[in-house]
Amino acid sequence: MKKFLSIILACLMLLAACTACSNSESTASGSDYPKGNINMIVNFSAGGGTDIAARAMADVAAKSLGTAISVTNVTGGTGTVGVAELANKKNDGYTIGVASLSPLSLLPWVLEVPYTPDNFEYICAFGQYGFGIVVGGDSPYNTLDELLEAAKTQEIKCGATGYPQPFAMDDLNEATGSQLSFVSYPSTTDMITDVLGGFIPCAVCDEASFTTYVEDGSMKLLASATDVPWACAPDVPTLMDLGYDINIMSYMGLCVPAGTDEAIVAKLREAFELACKDEGFIETIKNGNLVPTYMTGEEYEKLVYEKYEEYKVLLADVNAAQ
Repeated sequence: MKKFLSIILACLMLLAACTACSNSESTASGSDYPKGNINMIVNFSAGGGTDIAARAMADVAAKSLGTAISVTNVTGGTGTVGVAELANKKNDGYTIGVASLSPLSLLPWVLEVPYTPDNFEYICAFGQYGFGIVVGGDSPYNTLDELLEAAKTQEIKCGATGYPQPFAMDDLNEATGSQLSFVSYPSTTDMITDVLGGFIPCAVCDEASFTTYVEDGSMKLLASATDVPWACAPDVPTLMDLGYDINIMSYMGLCVPAGTDEAIVAKLREAFELACKDEGFIETIKNGNLVPTYMTGEEYEKLVYEKYEEYKVLLADVNAAQ
């Protein structure tokens, strides 16, 4: 009997030692990170504002982490394809990705996507998209009031590549009785072509893609649809300046798949916070006509969930009205 008890005791001691070893290895997985190169998924095309900002941030963060960060562009679905790709990756910290606000919070209520905000751990937000209302350079409309007055007597088509831009049209229609009609475009390039060619009277567009055309006069900015004027047209008012309580926004954020080791998440948060505050990165993002806007992982996560619930209600109302 004593021999049997001794064997049992020895087994229990061995099990405890193995458990302790396992826990130690789990902790070490975070402390030793990274042991190899990291891949960053960018959910928009190469050369665009999001891509340029993400690459600049990755270059700075790579120095802090002591490893290379390569970039893979995974486009489509207004940014949702890249986010879906990220959600399906192994949660070992070696795949990180740009997960902007609209694909996380809004588009799951518009498109069928294989993820929810629960599928991610949040590293930070690093920039804000600006939006505005533009017309062609030879348009008869020189102010927003002129456009809205015309839209009170006739339907005027207004282009956008996706939400949240149409919310600005809906809110203006409700506030003024205008008839701005949303025309969905599959790409920014297509919309630029149609505005320049006069095939569509106006568009709600992103600042990064349209600044060049506003600067050279081939398009006119009638109003900023975010809370600050466009850098290229500081004298053009915002919708809020004009008396409309309208401010559409979207942010660029960085995430990893859910379940990533807490120690790894903490290291990534520290490295990318430093990157977001780097003067070279800030200059790059400004040159890309984006607004440098840093949020901690916790702050960005809170915003994502708040908007997720807000858009759930808002889009249910929009669908019910159609």
